[in-house]
Amino acid sequence: MKVSRLHKILVLPNPLKQEAMEFAGKLATLLSERGFEPILERKTASKIGFLSFGKEEQDFWEGLDLVMVLGGDGSMLNAARRVYPREIPLLGVNFGHLGFLTRIESNALDLALTNLQTGNYQFEERMMLEASVVRDGKVIAKAVGLNELVLARSAFAKTVRLEAWIDEEYFATYPADGIIIATATGSTAYSLSAGGPILDPRLKAVLVTPICAHSLYARPMVLSGDAEVKVCINASHAEVTLTADGQVGTELEPDDRVYFKKAPSITKLLRFNGQGLFEVLKSRLKEGRI
Repeated sequence: MKVSRLHKILVLPNPLKQEAMEFAGKLATLLSERGFEPILERKTASKIGFLSFGKEEQDFWEGLDLVMVLGGDGSMLNAARRVYPREIPLLGVNFGHLGFLTRIESNALDLALTNLQTGNYQFEERMMLEASVVRDGKVIAKAVGLNELVLARSAFAKTVRLEAWIDEEYFATYPADGIIIATATGSTAYSLSAGGPILDPRLKAVLVTPICAHSLYARPMVLSGDAEVKVCINASHAEVTLTADGQVGTELEPDDRVYFKKAPSITKLLRFNGQGLFEVLKSRLKEGRI
């Protein structure tokens, strides 16, 4: 993808990670010294004592070139949904555990900033998923996710029966704890722990993975990125939740129908030239971190 010059950069630390919050001021200062225009959210700037970089949210989206996310994968997923549908590129500085979506370790910042200055980077386009909850013929909620959208019962609820349709064709009914609808990016997340395959993150694909299904024929499936999956909630109890990237949720009711499809906008991730596409995955598998 064509590289554009970066100038206006939002520094977005995870507010629950003290180390990331403290690092945000240092990073904003370094960016300013190298000729970038760094921005911090006003509340963050006030909290860490860097008010000169602070702006209100309504004032910083226009013309923004990059969001540097300080945290782990959860912070990146939250940022992807927050940026959506603006398609502003994200670059993660890892202050988390796994760091599949982050590209910089905090101790390698100097080289990363040089790469940003010289244009030694490229953008990856990652597909997102959109879910629409239909109740009594009306859409009552929507959600988007970069990794996955999940239908799951609560911890103490009974197994639910989830009726799955693919492109309006009935496929199967799963007696299960839930079902994961994931992107290729999300194939190394919840879906992997439920027995799903690892996919090349560049694929435009929809991955369907049942959770603890009480059936021998329930296996993960990889569908075209243009496929639409409909799941009907066949349960007499209402303890089923739709979650996006494990972070935001909607309570569902019996007979609700949830439609999953490729979202109309994407997430852009910045990757430095020379960083292998599978470098992070290879290192995490070697370290036994997944």
